[in-house]
Amino acid sequence: MVYPAAKVFADDISLHTTERPALKYRSFRILDQGGIPNSKLDPGETAELVLLLRNAGAAAPSTVANLVSCSPFVEVLDTFGAFPACAAGETAVSQTDWFVVRALTSAPVEVPLWCILVLSGDSYADTLRIPLIVGDSMNLATGPDAGGYCIFDWTDSCYQQLPEYDYFELSGLGTRLAIGDDETRVLPLPLGFGPWRFYGQSYDSISICSNGWVAAGSTERCDFVNVELPYVGAPPNIVAFVWDDLAPSLGGDIWYMYDSLRHRFIVEFDSIHYFGLPDRWEKVQVHLYDTTIRTPTGDNSMTIQFRTVNDFRSATVGLQNQDGTVGLTYVWNEHRPRTSSPLLAQRALRFETMQLLCSHEPIYATVGLPRLSVVPRLFRSGVFLKTEETTGLSMRICDIAGRVIRTIACRIHEEVYWDGCDSFGSRVGPGVYFVYVAGCPAAVAKLVCVSH
Repeated sequence: MVYPAAKVFADDISLHTTERPALKYRSFRILDQGGIPNSKLDPGETAELVLLLRNAGAAAPSTVANLVSCSPFVEVLDTFGAFPACAAGETAVSQTDWFVVRALTSAPVEVPLWCILVLSGDSYADTLRIPLIVGDSMNLATGPDAGGYCIFDWTDSCYQQLPEYDYFELSGLGTRLAIGDDETRVLPLPLGFGPWRFYGQSYDSISICSNGWVAAGSTERCDFVNVELPYVGAPPNIVAFVWDDLAPSLGGDIWYMYDSLRHRFIVEFDSIHYFGLPDRWEKVQVHLYDTTIRTPTGDNSMTIQFRTVNDFRSATVGLQNQDGTVGLTYVWNEHRPRTSSPLLAQRALRFETMQLLCSHEPIYATVGLPRLSVVPRLFRSGVFLKTEETTGLSMRICDIAGRVIRTIACRIHEEVYWDGCDSFGSRVGPGVYFVYVAGCPAAVAKLVCVSH
């Protein structure tokens, strides 16, 4: 007889007989009421762990269990647990004295972090491998880009920068901007607001385009064809919140206001229609906060407030720097990275920088300059590094939080090899890393480690 194709997993092939118990790992559940209540073990979080086992053999007695971590990214704080007796073919759930585990803040996300479960009972003993999964990339920010900018959404529960929905109607309070289709107006920022610091540069004006974007500084561009960012042909210093071919002439208003009490400059697109779609319109705001709202790099924090999401099928949400070499896209024509969520009405995004390096030296858009070569940038086991700098005799490798995890001695024009291990000899986890030459902030490169 020929059976239809089916998936067969190694754990389903049991090298045992039905004459003795054979408990197998099936799944786990996280109880994190004391932390971020999302039923996930997030980086830096402590939570209770419930394990589910399946009995693939004869009836199993009640067992006691000890959980031991094999990963440097997971600590087991309460190692003791127990499982009830389990008949053949049934499942057993760890009882109410649950295991307690903690994920380090540097723990890689969506990568199995292995633990060992040691079982013992009446005439039965076994050892099982338990793959704990930390976090969810849906709970991670989009980015950072080479300037440190990230885009945080309402699902990014691992961050303090979780955006708050705070739509502030400007009708009757703000100033109406008389602007036509495919037009951009430049406004000076209020003196009380101060400069707009964007990708390390300061600007004293804001450009507002009728096609759903603003830009730091002055520009006459009024592009209505949206693209994925970064792109060298896109408007400089753009912050796109509903970048599409919009038509204010079909109805709605564009407003702006300086809210000194909340330290923000607000631009509102109030019921602005899409060109060619007279029945579709959006209410969206940009909140640009002044520099009293501190960020690691000193760049201004921004939020996008979505009162409606009526279309967005051909729109871009994102940002980029002056020359279009650095930036991020949250959504482009319904395409989005794994870390972003589908846009929803009455939700917000936050655009804000993170610290990239353990250094007071500004790096901003210098990542990727040829002064430091890296091969390959996407690696599993290791990378070759070479510098053309005449200053600095060491390379420092930092994780995404800015911690120096390894220092490697080097000479000018000499190619050195980083084996993907930290200074303690432990393999680093998947994620984004940065390498730079000590004393030379311009020699910086971004690396991405994938699963080993």
